Amino acid sequence: MSLYPYGYTTTTTGIQNEAVGSVAEDILPGDIVAVQHGNYGRTEGLVVGSHIDYAGRKVVEVQLETAEVYHAWYPTVTRVRRTVSYSHPQPVKYRKVERRILW
Repeated sequence: MSLYPYGYTTTTTGIQNEAVGSVAEDILPGDIVAVQHGNYGRTEGLVVGSHIDYAGRKVVEVQLETAEVYHAWYPTVTRVRRTVSYSHPQPVKYRKVERRILW
């Protein structure tokens, strides 16, 4: 039994690697991820699939452009979490002026 970084362990029996299976479940098809592409640099794309290669590594298929699908090894893929903040409209503040006129 060997110890991987971040506390994930794996056994040497069997083909499936527990470290790859437990960590890589965070990235699913439909997620937006960032990859380090050789020609474009750091680029964001849409995950369209994934598979395990002959060595037992998780390979994520990322669609960068309309016709380009980039295959990236799992640790080089960073999940991008998009947050959109909406500002709530402030209530209209009126000034109230009271005047008293004495006759």
